[in-house]
Amino acid sequence: MKREEDIQHLYRAYNTVIKPLIAEVEARTEQFPLPLFNEIRALHDHISRCYCDGVTEEQIEKNIEKGERHVVRIILDCYKYLNLSLHDSLMLFERQTRNIDLTVLKNGTFYPEYKSLRTKAVQMVRKAKTLESLNSKAALDTFQESYNVYTQLENLIDEVTPDVHWARVRFTARKWLSVILWILSAVASGIVSILLGGLF
Repeated sequence: MKREEDIQHLYRAYNTVIKPLIAEVEARTEQFPLPLFNEIRALHDHISRCYCDGVTEEQIEKNIEKGERHVVRIILDCYKYLNLSLHDSLMLFERQTRNIDLTVLKNGTFYPEYKSLRTKAVQMVRKAKTLESLNSKAALDTFQESYNVYTQLENLIDEVTPDVHWARVRFTARKWLSVILWILSAVASGIVSILLGGLF
């Protein structure tokens, strides 16, 4: 009875946690990472060993334990892939907006909030990686928290996307205006030099 409950617990985690995370990974990366596939295969292999002929209770317990470790590993890997994907999206956003004054967005509140969340997300991922070899449960919680912070960042960027276009137009207009003013001042100074040269 205990064995069946433990196996049900593993499959409940697979259905309610792992499958939605894998769907999110596939939606974001448009691929199914091979390491995840290998972990899923290993999980099911250990569960199937519980039903082999002549298996002992001790072997069953060990296989369920190993299955639990694979469940944790799958969830950890899913969060790693998701965090990496979200981080790549941030890098793309920063490359696309490097010539834009982000401090004007959302009445000046966007950039400080963006920097704060970005720093927090990166720090949490570093902390999770440190915890991974020491305490997998704490690492899992920290990876999940970092994912939540990254999704907050993504939502924040989505909110300002229409304003980014306006800021880009404003930046381009300022740039051209400064170029035109520089040309006009060069021409004016040339004219003044010619006029002054003709007087002497």
